[in-house]
Amino acid sequence: MNVAQMTVKSDEYRIEEGKRSLIHDPLDGDNTKIMLVRARGSYVWDDKGNRYLDCTSQAWSNNLGANDPRVVEAAIAQLREITHARPNFNTKPLLTLTSKLRDLAPGDLHRIGYALHGSLAVEMAMKLALKNRPHAQNIIVLQDAYHGRSITTMAASWPHPNNPFLSLQPRFTRVPHPDPYRPRLGLDPETDVQLCLSLLEDTIDRGVDGGVAAIMMEPIMGNGGHIVLPLSYLQGVRDICDRRGILLIWDEIQSCFGRTGKMFAADFYGIVPDIMTFGKGIGGGFPLAGIFASEKLNKFDSGEDALTFGSFPVAMAAAVATVDAIIEDNLCDKAHELGEYATARLHKMAKHRKLIGDVRGPGLFVSAELVKDRETKEPARTAASEVYRRGVDRGVLFGESRYAGLGNLIKIKPPLDCSMEDMAHALDVFDEVLGSIEADGIA
Repeated sequence: MNVAQMTVKSDEYRIEEGKRSLIHDPLDGDNTKIMLVRARGSYVWDDKGNRYLDCTSQAWSNNLGANDPRVVEAAIAQLREITHARPNFNTKPLLTLTSKLRDLAPGDLHRIGYALHGSLAVEMAMKLALKNRPHAQNIIVLQDAYHGRSITTMAASWPHPNNPFLSLQPRFTRVPHPDPYRPRLGLDPETDVQLCLSLLEDTIDRGVDGGVAAIMMEPIMGNGGHIVLPLSYLQGVRDICDRRGILLIWDEIQSCFGRTGKMFAADFYGIVPDIMTFGKGIGGGFPLAGIFASEKLNKFDSGEDALTFGSFPVAMAAAVATVDAIIEDNLCDKAHELGEYATARLHKMAKHRKLIGDVRGPGLFVSAELVKDRETKEPARTAASEVYRRGVDRGVLFGESRYAGLGNLIKIKPPLDCSMEDMAHALDVFDEVLGSIEADGIA
């Protein structure tokens, strides 16, 4: 490489060359991507000066609005002190955050560990479960689960189409779960719950070799289709784990820190798992995730779990400011209020927008499932993709479920401090977009 050559390329050339060099994009780049240059609160701006109302919270990560000054200043202050410490050293933001999280933790989940993203937090939870159940060989997951994109957490998630990594991936046992919108065999939802609980116990008894260390689940299923698992099912799984000495892992990476209208889904449902992951909304836009674990569990021994940047001091300082702001600004209550308004509007909208098959919460965990026909409930995947595209044209970023055009949900999950006026505008645009799609005959 000619080092001098690096000094003659313009900024514009660098941008275009960068687009052509990303391993996740085509060789000629992906010009459908919006290039973001600024964010504040519920809004983001692109390089052309366009402003968008962000109903994705950037992958549901900005529970506190983007670039909150309190978070930015906390991060800058930490940058001036120490930016990196390996995991066998403590730092002030690490210990401060851990103490604050202990105060917020459901039940006895007072042991806390950290990672930089959700997939590794889930892997940490699985490792801790296996360590504490050394004679068990299996972890059971749900069929439409989503736990991440690492080579291990992909295997624990809903089946990836044409998965090229199977030869190296561990195997998980997937079990059916209830879906209140699509109960099996025409059953009523509660009968479907009891059927799924019975099938779970049958799988534990006759479907695995080597015993079950843990059952891992999202209390509200996210990427796999925003399936709101009934309370009776969540209680039933907790009971099965208690009776059989199996650990219960709740993956709360999408539902934590106020998104449901409570600090955690565990608080919303009144159920305490043995291990609970967290991530996304804690960092105020900085990378941070981790686990809460019961005091009854044995800790990791030396070398069993360590990440060079797992306790990144800048992210820790940002998280302290974020958690404080969520509490000080009463954002759990705000999420509940906005969610009630949004779901009420969507139910009203469904009376004249036939694409809407179902509306879901709770809190600002809001979505609408789009269907071609309300009787057959056939997913309207093309319409869902079109909602995103037409929303962009109107300055609103709506979220989708799954990926690669496989989902049919539209997610409306802005930051928890989104204004009522902005939420109303997002819903107005959604209504307008659905009307244009229906007029064009797209489903």
